[in-house]
Amino acid sequence: MADNNRNEKRNKKNHNRNKNKAQRESRRTGQIATNTSSSQREKEIKLQSNKNNKRILDLRGFSFTNSFLLEAGYPKVTCIYITDSKLTSIPEELKSLKESLVLLDFSQNSVSTLPLWLCEFKKLEIICAKSNLLQPSSFPCEFGKLKLRQLLIEGNPAYQVWSKFFELDITVLLDYIASGQHSDMFKKIGSTTKATPTILTSTTNGNQDCVIVWGRDGQNLEGTPQPRPLPNFFGKTIVQVGAGREHTVFLTDLGQLYSCGSNTFGQLGLGHTSNQDKPEWVSSLSSYRIIQVACGAFFSLVLTESGSVWSFGQGKEGQLGNGDTEFLIAPIMIEHKILSRIRIVQIAAGSFHALALTRDNKIFSWGKKGAWLGRSGTSERWNLKPGFAEIPSDIVVSQIEANLLNSYLLTHDEKIYECGLGNNSSVFIENKAFETFFVKKMVASGSRALFLIEDKTSKEWFLRASANNIKVRLNMNKPIIEIACSTNHFMYLTADGEVYNWGSNIFAQLGVEQRSDVINPIKVNNLPTQIFSVQCSHEMSIAVISVYKCILGEDLKCSFENQNDENGCFDIAFIFENGNKILAHKVIIWARCQAFFEQIIKTKEENENKITEILMEIDIKIENFINFLNFIYTDSITMNNLDIEMRRFLINFSEKYGLLSLRNILTNGSKIPTMENDLKKLLNNQIFTDIEFEIESKKIYAHKVILCQRSTYFKAKYQGAGKFMQESERNVSYPENATYDAFLALLGFIYTDKLEEGLDINIYLNLLELSNFYNILRLREMCSTIIAEFVDVETSAYVWKIADENGAIKLSTICKNIFRASKQIAMRTEAWECLTQEQKNDLIS
Repeated sequence: MADNNRNEKRNKKNHNRNKNKAQRESRRTGQIATNTSSSQREKEIKLQSNKNNKRILDLRGFSFTNSFLLEAGYPKVTCIYITDSKLTSIPEELKSLKESLVLLDFSQNSVSTLPLWLCEFKKLEIICAKSNLLQPSSFPCEFGKLKLRQLLIEGNPAYQVWSKFFELDITVLLDYIASGQHSDMFKKIGSTTKATPTILTSTTNGNQDCVIVWGRDGQNLEGTPQPRPLPNFFGKTIVQVGAGREHTVFLTDLGQLYSCGSNTFGQLGLGHTSNQDKPEWVSSLSSYRIIQVACGAFFSLVLTESGSVWSFGQGKEGQLGNGDTEFLIAPIMIEHKILSRIRIVQIAAGSFHALALTRDNKIFSWGKKGAWLGRSGTSERWNLKPGFAEIPSDIVVSQIEANLLNSYLLTHDEKIYECGLGNNSSVFIENKAFETFFVKKMVASGSRALFLIEDKTSKEWFLRASANNIKVRLNMNKPIIEIACSTNHFMYLTADGEVYNWGSNIFAQLGVEQRSDVINPIKVNNLPTQIFSVQCSHEMSIAVISVYKCILGEDLKCSFENQNDENGCFDIAFIFENGNKILAHKVIIWARCQAFFEQIIKTKEENENKITEILMEIDIKIENFINFLNFIYTDSITMNNLDIEMRRFLINFSEKYGLLSLRNILTNGSKIPTMENDLKKLLNNQIFTDIEFEIESKKIYAHKVILCQRSTYFKAKYQGAGKFMQESERNVSYPENATYDAFLALLGFIYTDKLEEGLDINIYLNLLELSNFYNILRLREMCSTIIAEFVDVETSAYVWKIADENGAIKLSTICKNIFRASKQIAMRTEAWECLTQEQKNDLIS
């Protein structure tokens, strides 16, 4: 008996020790152990249940007031937030809740697969899902067909993603997955069943090769002159390419990063050092929207929308900017006491050094010691972190570039300033060689730089290479829209999509068989008709096929494509001779093409379902009209698959109804976006409004179709599970301190994808809270970047409190650093006295 008691006590002691260890580990990693049951947590759950008549289990570790779903009005449901997909069994607290609706919120976390224990629940619904969750391998076959149908059809983003990949009825996909056959789904689909698509698909949906290469790559070591598609970019849109000596990175329109090539120093950012023949997604940056990339010889830089700079690859010369000389196999943000607080708007990479341009016209440099840094230092390691470079105070910089031994600035008045071995100067001074020219564009790579220039007197255009000062006279009938260079060769792209190159051809990177140098530019043949951009790597040439897309359009596209959505807010139907119809939204058409609205729609009356029906002319084909409406909703079009008849229709139709942006794309390749300005006309506009907000006794007017596609909060309100709510439960909640100006700025971002600059700092602080409340994380990061510029010792505690309560980690860290640097002064401020004792302990710990 005594032995049994001792064993029982020992087991209980070991159990408690393991439990405490698990809880300590979960706190360290930012996760909450599933068996946590402190009295405070039980009290909070009970109070929340009594107050809102809901049963909530929060697995993220955030306070309940920060969870937007708690304010979304779901009656008597269980909200389960997943941060760790490795949970192998159903948490004990959930076993009694299997009949409740489980809402999965993946808006803030990257989850690669669904935990199998979720199969035990009868009702599942995704509120906001990332695309990496929605691949076939993400769904275990244990998920039954009924649950998959709920996941993929009932108003969820998952349905939209799957529909883009397969022009096939969704039930066929469900059959394959539920039967466990989805591992080879790509092979089987298309050869078995031919079903009718359930969403609209145009003939210009972008599902074609979008990156073309020629020369030497990982699969053609001797090089080949024949242009060939680069794999792994099916259905994606590439907006920028960066090239190092033997590696290449690609930026998509959605801000995702892909990389391929040599990876000796981790310059691909994939977490390992294995070379990659095909582009691979850099998943560690999935939580950030990248807006620019740059490559040095063996390292890479990326710039995020919030203004932070990340680096990875070789660091021997300090080119990673992190104060160290070790190489990094995964991206890490450059932390710097000044750089972290100033908005970076542009980056550039030389072979072994880097530059950054700030919003207030300052230049940072770091990397290999030399005149090209534009600054000097006294300590041995001064070059390992960013520092201010010296530039003339009277210039305004529009572009920065760097190569092996030089750094370049292009100013707004089209002059070149440089430092380095090219002009033997350690400070940026004007290059007098360009004194009689206007410099329109510049690029730099390896030991070369290339400039597009215009003679001030003759108005002739030239290309000028820095290495030999050779000028290439250009054909004025073919304006140049982009230039590129590497150590070995040069390229340029004309407005009509033609690509020319010259230089070394040892690996057939010029697109011709003869492996000898070419002095004058030659045209590259056998390329698609529409090229968007070009780039040179050391031994390869790259061309990106023209696909015009914008973020606003990608969001609004879903509202148009899902024609079967009963909650799609459709109020107009275009009916064709064969009885087919296309549903659309008056407010979008009015904003994008008023002439078409005035002539075709305005005078028509609504039917009993409040739908305006338009009988289309006999000679208008439905597939042509779908392409027209696709452009209305997306502000983008894929040129490569347009046949002559379709192009002619779109040109005539756009001219007839004054849609000049579409006509310009089709006739001269102009890529000026207009959707931002078009939707801005709808901001707080009563036309077709179906939502009214009232804040500080002032009304603000909005439109469901836009809000639902741009915000998961409003989507949850008016679509998805929201369709089961009573009308009274759909009332939008506001934070208690919401102001009219901040809420209007929030809607301004939703409608334009732009954050208005120059607002009062208190509006940005309130907007930070609103963006977190409504789960608009990109806006939260943008607000954080602007606010960080205004934080000082006096305000550090106050701003830290707001940042900490709203999950703005970067801003919270900046405030902490400022506070701790002058702790004695900061602790005497009024802001410090407003903190609770718990907050004070957290701030100074």
